[in-house]
Amino acid sequence: MSSNTPAQNPVEQDEEMLKRVLLHPSSLLRAPQFLGMKALDREAFTKKIPTVAAYIKDKRDIQKVRKAAGPVFLLDPLDRTIVDPKRLYGDEGKQTYILPLLPSVKIDDESTMPADLAQLVKENKVELVSKEGTLTYVDFGSEEILKSILPRDRYDGIHHGFTLTGHIAHLNLHGEYANFKNAIAQVIMDKNPTVETVVSKIEDVGSHSEFRTFPMEILAGKLDTQVSLRSSGCSYDFDFAKVYWNSRLENEHDRIANLCSKGDAVCDVMAGVGPFAIPAAKYNRALVWANDLNKDSYESMVQNIQKNKVTNLVYPFNTDGREFIRLCSKALLRDGGKTINFDPNPPNAPRDPAINTKLKPIETYTIPKVFKRFIMNLPASAVEFLDAFIGLYAGLESLFQDPSKSAATPGEAEKFPLPIIHVYTFNRHNIKDIEEAAKEICQTVSGYLDYPMRVERTENLRDQYVQSMQVKSKENNAKKATFSGEAESALAAPKPEESFSEGSMSVGYVRAVAPVKSMYCVEFRLPWEVAFRTPSKELTEMEKKLEQMKNIWLRSDEKTQWPGKPKQ
Repeated sequence: MSSNTPAQNPVEQDEEMLKRVLLHPSSLLRAPQFLGMKALDREAFTKKIPTVAAYIKDKRDIQKVRKAAGPVFLLDPLDRTIVDPKRLYGDEGKQTYILPLLPSVKIDDESTMPADLAQLVKENKVELVSKEGTLTYVDFGSEEILKSILPRDRYDGIHHGFTLTGHIAHLNLHGEYANFKNAIAQVIMDKNPTVETVVSKIEDVGSHSEFRTFPMEILAGKLDTQVSLRSSGCSYDFDFAKVYWNSRLENEHDRIANLCSKGDAVCDVMAGVGPFAIPAAKYNRALVWANDLNKDSYESMVQNIQKNKVTNLVYPFNTDGREFIRLCSKALLRDGGKTINFDPNPPNAPRDPAINTKLKPIETYTIPKVFKRFIMNLPASAVEFLDAFIGLYAGLESLFQDPSKSAATPGEAEKFPLPIIHVYTFNRHNIKDIEEAAKEICQTVSGYLDYPMRVERTENLRDQYVQSMQVKSKENNAKKATFSGEAESALAAPKPEESFSEGSMSVGYVRAVAPVKSMYCVEFRLPWEVAFRTPSKELTEMEKKLEQMKNIWLRSDEKTQWPGKPKQ
């Protein structure tokens, strides 16, 4: 720099830089900054925007002006479209042909605008006027608002961090967000029209109750936790404060339901309000024995079974999961071979084919003697129930396919494969470390089965499901058609048998629950040695009572009640 060049005032230099930053397109439309705002003040987000307004004299020239002014349009930085004049200029933007331009355009300086736009100004087809626009709280998205009020080191995509359950937005606001919970809740409710109530859990799921419920705080909206929603093509009603529900598991509910085939017997041990059981019955015609220990969940499940018209396909129970596994398995051996009828028609539909041309025939299913699969969705403790499978079929070896034999002996009576078990659990490792997670989970499962299991494969179930749905687009279309009563048979086609060698298991990643907590689904066929083992330990008093109840019930006639029988 020459010694004759005057030094620039650093204060003026900083002010000029600040001015350029504030007038930059990405800053013009940004919400005002109120870092640390704990009580939401919507009026504070009113912002004046300097612009140049292009008034178009003849509406026939609109496209010509848009093309000419392209580089200097005021664009929304999120969707890269021209800012709506109605949003920016209010009533005047509604009544005239006006387009907002960047404030860098100088009305009396052609060098600040594209040559084509300058030519249109000369031809008096467009008039440029300095004009102040106004943005208010309603013009900013939830992300913009939350970024402007939360300290920079605390904003971490909280606007994406809620789960929608019916009209309820469920937030997980931990200590760092505690001071901002009310403001966050108000923003979430304001910016999501379907949200009428915002809640935050006070404790982790299951830490307060064995029923997977959790104490919650209502942060905004109406004091109503009774929700109605649709998931997996089915309708559900329940009290969110009294039962367990997770909308983020819909893909997993669908995946398991799609594994079921027409007439399969399925045992849902921790069924909740029915998100696995009901879709499996409604769309794939599985016969589902569904249980939950929580009385509120059970009562909601009964209502949801009726609401989705699968009363003859889903059988609800309210008892202990371990007891349910053993008693239902024995009951199925006794009742297998009986038939049940299912009417797929709406309850009030005319039953005369001459009147109702869409009348469907009554479906008849034979109850299998053995469950095809067990579903155990209680990630915090479901693996602890695996010991209920030890000796489950002891003394009944002749009824089952021996995995050590490649083929059945000619002339032998039908033999059944041992059931597949789907058990959910948590692990500290995420998808990147799924092999480590699998090793730890395998060790835990082996311990409860008292049998050395091995990991045969690991899978990303979330991605796998999405890919399979893309491949099976025709099947998806058939599923949509089911809502109008068509193509149900397309969904009930037999599924290929899952392949598990003796003692092998797959470990599938379901979803991340927290930074150091992920949900996995372990799947395996019940090992032969576990299913038929005679327990070497002495029975506890509870187990003695259970065996006595089982023996008495198995000798009784079919009308006898037993613990867990559906309420009449």
